[in-house]
Amino acid sequence: MSTPDLPPREHVTVELARRDPARLYDAAYYRSGCSVEGYESYGRHEPWLSFFGNAADRIVRRYRPRNAIDIGCAFGLLVEALCDRGVDAYGMDVSPYAVSNARDDMADRLWVQSVVDPIPVFSGAERYEFAVCIEVLEHLPPEQAETAIANICAISDRVLFSSTPDDFDEPTHFNVLPVSDWLTLFAACGFVPAWRSSARYVSSHAFIVERRSASRRGVLGRLLG
Repeated sequence: MSTPDLPPREHVTVELARRDPARLYDAAYYRSGCSVEGYESYGRHEPWLSFFGNAADRIVRRYRPRNAIDIGCAFGLLVEALCDRGVDAYGMDVSPYAVSNARDDMADRLWVQSVVDPIPVFSGAERYEFAVCIEVLEHLPPEQAETAIANICAISDRVLFSSTPDDFDEPTHFNVLPVSDWLTLFAACGFVPAWRSSARYVSSHAFIVERRSASRRGVLGRLLG
């Protein structure tokens, strides 16, 4: 049976996001509907390669994670940038089209999955040392946000997170919230803003949160160090 054509962008509804979200994020979406801080036409080219390369440099330099996951990884550009810098990185995305565009050597590190389902941890570790979720959760139906945050918090003690607080125009932005609302959802899972929590190298509204116990250990280590 053939797949029905995706409805015109102006007719995309939250019901489709609930029933079959993968259909929303096809080749047309990545050509014209995907942007971060004004960067258009997402793909394995500039300025995106430099954008994710810079983010990977910042993550590695400050946190030195041995393993990491990018939730909503699209083509896996951050995953490959982290791997190229020695991090055992993985990625997941709801879009089969996006995952099919992984770099050849990254194909076995990316998989198709929604963030509202429990997230697996690879490499034999109990958790990922670093989790990233960039401009993803605004695409979820509002009632799924709490589950998504809980699933992210279950697999890492440290999360770099961003979700646009003001882009209501993009048709698949079903749950645009202020930063304070996302911080409240993280707080309900025991996460607080990290020391130097801003992650402006990702976006003006990006931040890093840590599990409370991990945050206290980090502060103590800096004081003693």
